[in-house]
Amino acid sequence: MQRDELKSIVENVLLAADQPVHAGELEKIFLNEVDKKDLQSILEELKEEYQSRNLQILEVADGYQLCTRHEFNDWIRKFLKLDRSSRLSQPSLDTLSIIAYKQPLTRQEVDEIRGVDSSGVIKTLLEKKVIGPAGRKKVPGRPIMYRTTQKFLEYFGLKDLSDLPTLEDLKEELEGEDPPLQAQIEFANAETGLSESEAGEDQEDISPA
Repeated sequence: MQRDELKSIVENVLLAADQPVHAGELEKIFLNEVDKKDLQSILEELKEEYQSRNLQILEVADGYQLCTRHEFNDWIRKFLKLDRSSRLSQPSLDTLSIIAYKQPLTRQEVDEIRGVDSSGVIKTLLEKKVIGPAGRKKVPGRPIMYRTTQKFLEYFGLKDLSDLPTLEDLKEELEGEDPPLQAQIEFANAETGLSESEAGEDQEDISPA
């Protein structure tokens, strides 16, 4: 198979995929007949080519994703009629930041840092799949610990946790531009479709942690 044909196939797969695509996943669809390094090279080449186009290819969660550009987000939101359930509230962002930088940690530890009950916020973050259980802490009561997930990386457009900005940079980012629109669209189409207020944020308990 010629390289141009391979590139066309990879480009179409990126368009059809609803999550980041890894070179290893592409290797499987070619029944291991195409070298993984060649596929990785094609992904990098496409990423470079899309820098001058109206769409972009981002390296997210150790994979590659074909995305809309931020400058068109407002128009896409108007077309899709996205509401606040497609975004994270400030309490959710605060809690998510704490978990991201200090993971894994328990709900009680989050409460101590925030100074308020975080059970409802954690419920929301679990529903949106940006955090998940990370086992139980070896202390009396064996409370559940939480950590960020692959969806967290996708939501903020991070390749991996080493790409996390400093706390000050993250605060500025959260107060400024929105995260990638693809993640917001997925949140809006989630089965629950609940906003943070509907989920009982900062009020409802989620586990016997």
